[in-house]
Amino acid sequence: MNIADALKILGLDKNPSSSQLKSAYKKLALEYHPDRNPGDPEAENRFKQVVIAHETLQNPKRPDSRGAPRARKSSRKRGEYEEKWEDIFSHIFKNAREPADEKKSASRDLHAHVEVTLEELTRDSEKEIAASRRVRCASCAGRGAEAGARMSACPACKGAGEVRYKQGLAELRIPCSACDGSGEHTGLACRDCGGEGVTSSRENLGVAIPAATKEGAQIKIKGKGDEDARSGEAGDLIVTVRAKPHPLFRREGNDILFDLPVSISQAALGHEAPVPTLQGARSIKIPAGTQSGRVFRLKGEGLSPAGGRGAGDLQVRVVIETPTKLSERQREILAEFESISSPSNHPRTRTFLDKMKSLLE
Repeated sequence: MNIADALKILGLDKNPSSSQLKSAYKKLALEYHPDRNPGDPEAENRFKQVVIAHETLQNPKRPDSRGAPRARKSSRKRGEYEEKWEDIFSHIFKNAREPADEKKSASRDLHAHVEVTLEELTRDSEKEIAASRRVRCASCAGRGAEAGARMSACPACKGAGEVRYKQGLAELRIPCSACDGSGEHTGLACRDCGGEGVTSSRENLGVAIPAATKEGAQIKIKGKGDEDARSGEAGDLIVTVRAKPHPLFRREGNDILFDLPVSISQAALGHEAPVPTLQGARSIKIPAGTQSGRVFRLKGEGLSPAGGRGAGDLQVRVVIETPTKLSERQREILAEFESISSPSNHPRTRTFLDKMKSLLE
C-alpha cells in the first residue's frame, strides 16, 4: 500500500501529525473492529485496510509496499511477512466475540421500513415512524460508572488501551474494543444505564417520501442511529420504502398497469368503459373488434417524479371475459351466432388453422 492510498483510507491530509494519525486510526479501527461487526465481510475488509494504512504511515520508508511489519534482520525472505500478516488477521477475527457481546458503546446505523400506498406516491408526502435507538447516558456521560467511582485498568488490555498481536517478528497494535481504547474499567456501574454507557430512547420521526419513490429505496435520516457512549457520535437511521399491494393496480417503473374486464359483445361491438386512475375516474373508448390483451395507454396518468421528468402512464390491458352460467336463451343466441360466423369474423383463428395445416401436410 502506498502512502497516498493510506492517507485516503484514514481520511488524513498530507503529513499528518502523530496525534492525528493515532486519533484517525483508533476511531476507524474501533468502528470496523471484528468484535463489533461479527460475520460482516465488508467491515472485515475495511478493518484490514485501516490497520495496513496505519502501519504504512507509521513506517513510510520501509520497502514493503504491502504495509506488512518490517523484519529487524535484513536476511528476511521476500514475501515472508505477507503470510504472517494474514496469520495475525486470522487470529484477530477468529477470536472476535459473538453479537451479544458486542462492545456497549459502538456507534452504528439503524434500519427501519415504512409502507406507502400508490396514491401517496403520486405526490411528495411524509410518514411518521416510531424509532428506538440507544443514546448516551445523561447520568454518567457515557462512562458507564457512577459519578465519583474510581476507575481501574481494563482487564482485556491491562490498562494499555490496545491489544498486541504478534507473529514471529511481525506485530500489530489494535485499539482495545472492550474499553474503547481508554484502558479504564469500573466495577461500580451507573444505575441508569447498568454500565452500558447508553440508554434506550423511543422517538417519533417524520420521513419525507418524494413522489414516485421506488420500491426498496432507502432514505437516510442523519444522526438518528445509535450513539457512541464515549463520543456521543451517532449513526444514521436508514428507512427502506415498501409499497403496499393495491387491489387494482400494479406498478412497472413509473407506469401503472390495470386489467380491464370486457364482455365478448362489448369487445365485438365497441364500448366506452369507465376506468379508475390514481387521480380519479376516466373513460376510454374500446373500438369494435378489440382483441383480448390489447393495451390502451393514458398519458401522464402514472407516477410523476419531482419536476415532472419521466412521468409515467396508465396502461389499460383489455381482458375479454368469457360468460359463464348461461341461460337456455343465451346458449341459443351464441349457437346461432357461431353457425352464421365466417372465417373473416375470426382472422386470428383462420391464420392459426392455416399454419397448423401447413405443418401437418
